[in-house]
Amino acid sequence: MSPRGRAGHRWPGRRPYYAKPTVDETPAEAVHIMLGSIALIIAAGVGILSLSAGILLLSVAIGAVMIVILVDIAFALRRSGRPGP
Repeated sequence: MSPRGRAGHRWPGRRPYYAKPTVDETPAEAVHIMLGSIALIIAAGVGILSLSAGILLLSVAIGAVMIVILVDIAFALRRSGRPGP
């Protein structure tokens, strides 16, 4: 095998010096974004099920939880410097 890898490709995991990350993101912000999106999907599912079952109080509570999750994701996106939706 050549020193550059397979057929002129770079070794896996290596990036050229100019391909530095453009965003300084901490792991905590990434966790907020990832877990928040998972929690948002779960909350939306529970909200749809509670609406279909006719449980209005649970639907309102889930709506409030979804708003809190969206605000948390928005603040994590703002802190990380990523462009938001």
